[in-house]
Amino acid sequence: MKQIVILTVSLIVAATRLAAQEIRGSVADKDQCPIEGATVVMQTPDSVFVDGVTTDSLGRFVFHREMKQYRLIFQHLLYKSVVKDYDSSGNVGTVTMDEQDAYALNEVVVSAQRPLVKAENGALTYDVEALAEKTTANNAYEALTRLPGVLEQGGSLSLIGAGSVTVILNGHPSSMSSEQLVSLLKSTPVSNVEKAEVMYSAPAKYRVRGAVINLVLKDRKSEDTFLRGEVGADFTQARYTQGNGRMNFSFGGRKVTADVLYAADYTKRRTGYDFISHHTLDNVVHDVEQYNTGLRRKLTHNVRTSLEYRITENDHLNMAYTAAITPSLRTVENSEGILSESSNVRKGDEQMHNFTLYYTARWGMNIGVDYTCYSYPSVQEFSNRTSEDEQNFSADSRQRINRWNVYAGQTHVLPQDWSLNYGINFSFANDESSQFYHAQEGGDMSPLNSETKLDERTYNFYAGLEKAFGERLSLSLSAAGEYYRLADYKQWAVYPSMQLNYIPSSSHIFQLSFSSDKAYPDYWSMQDATSYLNGYAKVVGNPGLRPSTDYTADLTYILKSKYIFSLYYTHVKDLFAQLAYQSPDELTMIYQTVNYDYEQSFGLSVIVPFTVGNVWNSRLTLNGSYLRDACKDYHAIGFDNRIWRGIVMLNNTFRLSSKPAISLELNGLYVSPSVQGNYDLSSVWKVDAGLKWTSADQKAELRLTGNDLFNSATPNARVNDRGQRFEINQHADSRFLSLSFTYKFGGYKAKEHKDVDTSRFGY
Repeated sequence: MKQIVILTVSLIVAATRLAAQEIRGSVADKDQCPIEGATVVMQTPDSVFVDGVTTDSLGRFVFHREMKQYRLIFQHLLYKSVVKDYDSSGNVGTVTMDEQDAYALNEVVVSAQRPLVKAENGALTYDVEALAEKTTANNAYEALTRLPGVLEQGGSLSLIGAGSVTVILNGHPSSMSSEQLVSLLKSTPVSNVEKAEVMYSAPAKYRVRGAVINLVLKDRKSEDTFLRGEVGADFTQARYTQGNGRMNFSFGGRKVTADVLYAADYTKRRTGYDFISHHTLDNVVHDVEQYNTGLRRKLTHNVRTSLEYRITENDHLNMAYTAAITPSLRTVENSEGILSESSNVRKGDEQMHNFTLYYTARWGMNIGVDYTCYSYPSVQEFSNRTSEDEQNFSADSRQRINRWNVYAGQTHVLPQDWSLNYGINFSFANDESSQFYHAQEGGDMSPLNSETKLDERTYNFYAGLEKAFGERLSLSLSAAGEYYRLADYKQWAVYPSMQLNYIPSSSHIFQLSFSSDKAYPDYWSMQDATSYLNGYAKVVGNPGLRPSTDYTADLTYILKSKYIFSLYYTHVKDLFAQLAYQSPDELTMIYQTVNYDYEQSFGLSVIVPFTVGNVWNSRLTLNGSYLRDACKDYHAIGFDNRIWRGIVMLNNTFRLSSKPAISLELNGLYVSPSVQGNYDLSSVWKVDAGLKWTSADQKAELRLTGNDLFNSATPNARVNDRGQRFEINQHADSRFLSLSFTYKFGGYKAKEHKDVDTSRFGY
């Protein structure tokens, strides 16, 4: 701990020294909108020229100089010039420029087609508001699913050519589970999102490796005290009725901003699958057919509060509390068939509490601490009846996780368009889990009892350089060194990343990226525990699980800021996934999370947008790839599965009316047969539709959406290799109709919050 303190203090001291060698600020109009391309001239107090710069797209400027007394002159063709004198280096704040009277024109309409994508600072930048205008998306999550190359399956997002993708907000990495992050993004209006930055290889300064989508939210700073809010409700009809209600309130002013969110989400979903197995045991083939139906029901209370204090224009102190409380989570699975009839009921209380505190300084430094407490006590009631005997037992399970994360980072803008960033990120986690069985008929099940304590430590150090070689070429290089320890498993590793952008002209953009990353299995999968699903299937933990490491290379070409072509290759060492296999010792199907030797894929994707007048906007996405999953020692049988796979997506939006604003969206997806470990997966296809009405004052919105209209988006799995013969036919409950209403008051714009990662928690 002493070394951490010394390093952190050293970072602050070094940052302070370099910060004193620059003068920075921003330029905005009377509505506090950034002014791009304004000229800022530096002079001595006696009018001797020193330097000159122009503002960027956010109205920002910086002089890499240290001056005790100086004069700044702000000029722009459309605004009146401003002259200000200063007597110290550092941040000069925001300078407001008034419009030139001669250029203040009214009743002028300019029509133009905004570019779909731009290359900025090593990222593919999309104008989210422009994209949303062509869809029925009304929140940040739905806007994400409309980004070119983004694929949504089973509630998770991936980026074609890069696999799984991490979503961050305003450059801050998320530490929330997928479910909670989706909830947060769905409560964020799309009107509050300024842009989305897609990076196939994120620089180390983001403290996230691999493919990243950075959602940049609009700044809500106000000189006047305000109260804003949004209320909304969704009614969803699938097999069962579901719904949610939410309230968001923001209040504050120039120095202090506070946000409060409460949302109640009721979920009741049906699950179902048929398991047909030809199980060889003692050289005899047993035909097993089990038909399984399930029900998952829960009411989750989501609470988020945050407070932001602006010490100066660019010095921010943020505090936040996030909670997700599910007091009565209940899952039921009934199985009947040739082998047995069983009932499996699990009841539990799931809670997550997170506290976070971080500080962002004007000289490019950010430091923070994050604490998460997660608990999930549950009780399982299991009964199973076969032609020979009957089994009844209960099981008490407990999982409690405490995790700390401490980080510090610094960014410097150096002369000649160089940028340096470096920092630390330390994570400490403790998991205490147990499972105790109680036979209802006096039997002894104590050999199945388990009690495990995991102590996980991750120490991460990173550094990166960025350089612009004129306006056509830019380079970003970074590397993260990491030491990981879990029980007896210890490993040092280095994760490099690179991003190269070449823009020979405005019509041609080339981007080459390389990244490496590590992923960790969830805590419960690493427990030495056994959980029964039904009379034929059980889940067995794997204490020997290892983290996976992946390497991705991507070459992207963008034509006329619209047409996107990507060639990619990925290799994942020690990929982990839960697979099923027929036990050679008993008539049981065992589910267990295991490490592959590797997974690799390479392919080509093409994205072609087109429009027909002002009525029809469409985008066609084509992807072809080769996928291979290999594991030599998978329960002494192994697998080497490979296949060519194709994906086709077509997104369409039809503008039915301008006054009132009514639009219709119709989207289609097809994925050809694929593989996953030892599974052969069937093809899937999906059709979604949506109708959106927006009031003239933009305050009220009514939407009717249909998801997976033909209930065809869930694949079936089949295994027929090396003595393993079974198939899983799923009956998903993914088709639903949803009616939602949202009303905003006070010019509400939702604010991003520090998110909480529970992706490795729970069963």
